[in-house]
Amino acid sequence: MRCDGERVSRRLVLAGATGVTAAALLPTAAGAASPAGGSGRGTAGTLGKVRLRLPGPGGPYPVGTVDLHFVDRSRPDPYVAGQPYRELMVNLTYPARHRGGPVAPWLTPGWAAAADEIFAFATAPQPANLVDWAGTPSHAVAGAAAREPGDGWPVLMYQLGHWGSHSTNRSEIEDLASRGYVVVTFEPTHETPVVFPGGRLVPQHPAANPPNDDRYSPEFLAYVRHIYASRTADARFVLDRLAALNARELPGGLRAGLDLGRIGAFSGITGAGLMTLTLMAADERVRAGAIGDTDVGFPTADGGWLPLAPVVEQGLSRAVLAIRPGSAYGAANPMWDRQWSALRGWRRELELAGGGMGWCSDLQTVLPQVRRGLGLPADAHAAMIGTVAPAAAVAATRAYQAAFFDLHLKGRPTRLFSRPSASHPAVRLAR
Repeated sequence: MRCDGERVSRRLVLAGATGVTAAALLPTAAGAASPAGGSGRGTAGTLGKVRLRLPGPGGPYPVGTVDLHFVDRSRPDPYVAGQPYRELMVNLTYPARHRGGPVAPWLTPGWAAAADEIFAFATAPQPANLVDWAGTPSHAVAGAAAREPGDGWPVLMYQLGHWGSHSTNRSEIEDLASRGYVVVTFEPTHETPVVFPGGRLVPQHPAANPPNDDRYSPEFLAYVRHIYASRTADARFVLDRLAALNARELPGGLRAGLDLGRIGAFSGITGAGLMTLTLMAADERVRAGAIGDTDVGFPTADGGWLPLAPVVEQGLSRAVLAIRPGSAYGAANPMWDRQWSALRGWRRELELAGGGMGWCSDLQTVLPQVRRGLGLPADAHAAMIGTVAPAAAVAATRAYQAAFFDLHLKGRPTRLFSRPSASHPAVRLAR
């Protein structure tokens, strides 16, 4: 977990979210969406605010989405003493039967309620309330009937980074769904603000913050390992609960479309890569994993390094794709070579030239729109988005992730991992 990435992600911690009212959770009207792969241009939105557009899905299927409330009564909440259960808001995004209908907002209700606090880093020195964060639409129709394939859709578990929300990888999630996958993710309650049925807002809990912000202490290492353990338990519970759902609990056709015999996992930035590897080590149902960072070790005060999780040394025998940005931020963690040598199945490592910290998130396309709409300096978000063209980053992420899961979950051969691609010149096959 790099210092620069951690500093940015810490700014997404929402200490002030507690005072948000239920009325503030309602998003403003959605606007038109941009074409697939396009970065869009910030335009005047609600009350003259800058309006944002997300790149549309690139697959052949329209996309639907549904939120579910799951309660695990078999274990206590990892952050709240005395709460004997763990509750989660879970999202499924899937191939839909038809196009058209009201689309879901980009941000979850919890993030929409505190968007100006979350994204203050993106608009500084201008105030964040000049951007219509909550009014930004996704491309997924809420509650749409699912398209029913003959043999079911493989299931992909999206793993969040620290203090995050799946909102910021919404385009990536929808693209995979449009290519024939059911993508499941959940908001980590108490690590990020979450709204439960009835408008009940559960803000971030102080116990989810690092102890004294000291990255080199044993307490910090214990804190990080606690997060990995609780997230892994959350993900395994969600997969178990999906298997137990009946057709009445889901949009039409979706239960029949869930193929839980073909499960993969993928992740973005700020430590999420190791979360995917840890889940794979704990649950053999996850047959393939794609990770967006290689931060698997912890720097110690004496200049050494420690693995953040046992999987770094114990390894895996299933397929792993690692993609990292080719920049100062994306330099391989010193423990990554140890992890790499412990990967005993199919493995590839790719590098995206010019990628920044947010290379595989929606920030790659949203931040340039914010910069233009607010007239910010050209280098306002350089550390986050790097120098790679947003459309090139989006296209590369989609192509390589889809090819990886198509190969290992659908049995579709590809040459994309055996030689450089003229369509994606920014991607280097590192090993």
